[in-house]
Amino acid sequence: MSENHNVIKREVLYVKVQLTSPLSVSSGDNEWTDSDVLRDVNGNPFVTGSSLAGAMRAYLGKKKNDKECFMGFARKDADGNDDGKMSALFVSDMIFNGEYISGIRDGVALNECKVAIDGSKFDMEIVEPRATAYFYMELTIRERDDERQIYQNLSQIFRGINRGEIRLGSKKNRGFGEFKILSVKHQTFDKTNFLKYADAYKENSWEMVSDCLEQWLNNADVLSKMIHINVPLRMKGGISIRRYAVKKGEPDFVQLTDSFDNAIIPGSSMAGALRHRIEMILWDMKNAGIKLPENINRLLDIAFGYVHEDEACASNIIIGETKIKGGHSLTMVRTGVSRFESAVKQGTLYKEKTYVDGELDLHIMVRKSDHPADEKWILGLLLLAIKDLQNGLLAVGGQTAVGRGIFEARGPVVIDGKEGIEDEIVGELLKNMAERGEMY
Repeated sequence: MSENHNVIKREVLYVKVQLTSPLSVSSGDNEWTDSDVLRDVNGNPFVTGSSLAGAMRAYLGKKKNDKECFMGFARKDADGNDDGKMSALFVSDMIFNGEYISGIRDGVALNECKVAIDGSKFDMEIVEPRATAYFYMELTIRERDDERQIYQNLSQIFRGINRGEIRLGSKKNRGFGEFKILSVKHQTFDKTNFLKYADAYKENSWEMVSDCLEQWLNNADVLSKMIHINVPLRMKGGISIRRYAVKKGEPDFVQLTDSFDNAIIPGSSMAGALRHRIEMILWDMKNAGIKLPENINRLLDIAFGYVHEDEACASNIIIGETKIKGGHSLTMVRTGVSRFESAVKQGTLYKEKTYVDGELDLHIMVRKSDHPADEKWILGLLLLAIKDLQNGLLAVGGQTAVGRGIFEARGPVVIDGKEGIEDEIVGELLKNMAERGEMY
């Protein structure tokens, strides 16, 4: 084992955070739902320190055998002997302080024709946005440690959290698990004040310590790991993404809302619509005689993620949960119609509560790739689908045959803070396809 040098000081940080999207961290129990939230002995939800540390390490892009990682490593040396180093970073559990609202989200898996798959109904317990929590981080600084690099990495983690690039729990690529840092308080313990270290993990010991979050964020001189796309949209009618667990006294079908009664579009609904549109675009290109890469389906799976037997890949396109602003609910009475007879079905009268006339800001992130060509084609095809969304050619959700889920542009698409560059990106993609018979 590599030598562990003497400890010269310990840096303890008290980090307070707030959820900005739903959080689903499963306990493995299904007493109340198909996936209950993980709770401590007091009944409060929490996120394990190992989950937090794992998300941070993955964001830094460091492997377990990476000798340069300040979060430790373990590997075999040239002679086959164990080699490693303890992590300089300890991360505690994230504890919610009781100021939270838990809710239940339900859904059903759909096939390519937007028809429910038999036996695919599910529900899960979540912690709603606005909930606040805290956790501790401790840096153990040893002799010969590169303190500057350690602090840079920690600043990078803080910035990644506040950019929404570090997320927790399940469905994190479809809008869940986003949070922001409210404050960071920092204390240093060395030989001069080591007795105070005994109180470092008591909340009341931090009351008089000032917030230093901005200092940590300003210390991070790093590039974002994601391409951020913001799409301002306006609804041209209603939206129908149903909540399946209808409460007593409600209409038979109700638009999905959060616990604060805000109508929302889940990231999974938007992702499904965009992927289907991209598949149609590629099909049209193929029929037009454009030669597509042989592995195009594989590349699409990598972009949106897949699970196939023992093989899986996380989505490289992250789509946030979108809140509809400024709309209003509308309850409608409808009846089922027989497709064969083109007539009303007896006993199929029902009520539906939809939302109309709202505005929304769709936020999409594309994970940067080690292969710029892959990144370009993913971004180009995604922007083509977004253009269809802006022009009302791509509908989202259910009841699309009666005009639901149609949008129009409310402003320019913003890519990494820049407006009006999407045509250039799409143009480059189409030019390469036309001239070279390939994407790049």
